[in-house]
Amino acid sequence: MSERGSARKPASFRRAASAVDARKVAAFVALAFGLSWSAAAVLYFAGVEYGTITSTVLVVVFFMWAPAAAAVAVQLWYGEPVRAGTGLVLGRLRWSVLAWLAPLALLAATVGVGVALPGVSITTDYGAFLAEQGFSEEQIEQSLDALEALPVPPLVLFVVQGLVAGVTINAVAALGEELGWRGLLLTELSPLGFWQLSGVTGVVWGLWHAPIILQGHNFPAAPIAGVVTMTVWTIAASPVFTYLTVRARSVLAATFFHGSFNAVGSFSLVYLTGAGNLLTAAVGVAGIGAAVLAVVACVVHDRYLAAEQITTGEPLSPWA
Repeated sequence: MSERGSARKPASFRRAASAVDARKVAAFVALAFGLSWSAAAVLYFAGVEYGTITSTVLVVVFFMWAPAAAAVAVQLWYGEPVRAGTGLVLGRLRWSVLAWLAPLALLAATVGVGVALPGVSITTDYGAFLAEQGFSEEQIEQSLDALEALPVPPLVLFVVQGLVAGVTINAVAALGEELGWRGLLLTELSPLGFWQLSGVTGVVWGLWHAPIILQGHNFPAAPIAGVVTMTVWTIAASPVFTYLTVRARSVLAATFFHGSFNAVGSFSLVYLTGAGNLLTAAVGVAGIGAAVLAVVACVVHDRYLAAEQITTGEPLSPWA
């Protein structure tokens, strides 16, 4: 079906206004936070060092997959189907493919916003980046030799690797979050309409990150400010995740978008220099600006190109 045409919404996007089941939402949020934050506490008191392979595996398995576990548990407790209640269906595959590729545009926007910040500039000094990551001089030299031997520019290799990871291993990790945020929570908050459900989800999603950010995730040099910055980013980016998910009518769109974003977005730290992660990270100030631009793009598509509008604020039926 063409995306162009009348702004009139078909029946698939109409849903009778009804109150949100606050108890169910509260049960899900409490369980998701309880499982994730308990896992973060265990990592902290066990003295697991952030950044190691062990910490990464434990964070993915026990922290990132807690929202999915909570979503499944709540659906079963309420006697409701898991797949139907979380959007775990194929949906409109072209939108899932678009979601998989969209982080490339978001990366470009992040770099564009980043260079507009005071003192920030573009760099291709891979050695400096590797040094910041703790590589030894020997390791840096070997890595630079390998990059110089490539038949294509390093950025091409980084992008290909990022996209492959985004639809494979990163998608597995991202699904742990998305079954909760853009699955169950989107379903249950759909009576609020696009903007309110995106806002509430963004706040919940951002605060959920707090324990691992305080332990050094994303912003190791500024963990407290990092919690605030991450939450602002999740609020800014949440409408984009909502839009892609509802358009695809599948939580897989958010999963692929999240997976590719986690892989590709980190390249902003490679190509932007002159400031710390709070400014140049894909979830930092530059990333917040890019997210706002992405939201504007979604609204423009919705209002002027799409056959049915979903950003009007009316109740949604996301999987119909």
